[in-house]
Amino acid sequence: MEQLKEVSATGLINMAYYEIIRLGYKRSAVDRHTKVLREFAEYCENNRICNYDQHTGISYFLDRYGVDLTKQNINLTPQQRETRCTIRLLDDIYQFGYGRRNSNRDFRNSNQYHKLLEDYLKYCKSNNASAGTLRVKKTKLWRFLFFLEGRNIAIDNITAADISEFMITLSGYSRSTLHVFTSVLSCFMKYLYETHILNQDLSSSIPKPKIYAEENIPQTWTAEEVQKLLSAVERTSAVGKRDYAMILLAVMLGMRAGDICTLRFSNFDWKRKVITYVQQKTKKMNTLPILPEIGEAIIDYLKNGRLESDCDFLFIKHISPYGGFTSSSALSENIKKYMKFAGIEIKSRKAAHSLRHTLASTLLQNETPIITISDVLGHFNTATTIGYTKVDIPALRQCALSYGKMEGT
Repeated sequence: MEQLKEVSATGLINMAYYEIIRLGYKRSAVDRHTKVLREFAEYCENNRICNYDQHTGISYFLDRYGVDLTKQNINLTPQQRETRCTIRLLDDIYQFGYGRRNSNRDFRNSNQYHKLLEDYLKYCKSNNASAGTLRVKKTKLWRFLFFLEGRNIAIDNITAADISEFMITLSGYSRSTLHVFTSVLSCFMKYLYETHILNQDLSSSIPKPKIYAEENIPQTWTAEEVQKLLSAVERTSAVGKRDYAMILLAVMLGMRAGDICTLRFSNFDWKRKVITYVQQKTKKMNTLPILPEIGEAIIDYLKNGRLESDCDFLFIKHISPYGGFTSSSALSENIKKYMKFAGIEIKSRKAAHSLRHTLASTLLQNETPIITISDVLGHFNTATTIGYTKVDIPALRQCALSYGKMEGT
């Protein structure tokens, strides 16, 4: 989308009033935005600002608060954050033609888009898409449909240009996140074509950023950090007993959070001392040993912590509504809680999944064969596992080239 050079400030403000209603904000949020828009309109009038450009909002904030929004890591007061939020709304309308929302918690697409999304998710589920895959598709497509609604674009009139303009609104996301967006959109476009909603298959027109397996070094924990994490869990309480057992499964077996949260009693063979389950992500059957420490923690939870329940899930919620976990993020959030208790920096690492990387790194440093690590992690092939060799820094150092002076130089 070609960025507009000049936009009427009055027209932009009027459109912002319309957008905060269309976005379905709560009354309190509407009042906050309205207050800031009124103050901004007075500023434009007093300073004879007729047109809005990419610098207007920043200049307004600087004149009013003496704070430069272009700088990173600035501390803002609650009032300043409210003003910045409204400026971002104005900037979105100026740049993209509609107001964006970063959260879908309290916004629902109109009936036309909502029904389409629900039908597509049912189609994906019928084709054995995992719960995690469905969540990713839902959140990514929600943003795309929200874009279409903001632009008043009918489903059957989508063009390749519309998709390109949507991708522009994702500027600032990492390349891996953009790759997920394009993958989801590609599958969705194929569905629209196959169900005759679109007359043209637009999936091939969606560019995908190249992702290299060697691009990023996986986040891992030190042995000291892992010990601090486990020590931070209060194991005298029922919830602590549950969390300790769940975290041990991630630390010692490298299980994914989603698989841990959905473990059932039937997955455990106590005579053979193994856990057999189908991985949510890959649908691959995996069998892991019930190590003594893990077995003791689970038994302690079952005997002295777990609530009486008919629920078939091994680990259950201890607050209403009781039963199994509805999201794998519950484990990650609990791990972050214990990280704070232990004084461990959270950084940008995925709390639960980084423990999986840590196990792979530890096994590798102990000279465990790649094929064995692949079996433990439940990978389909060792090519996926090889990515974990990047975290074995000592081994990489042994492979480092010497950059000493060459003869004759």
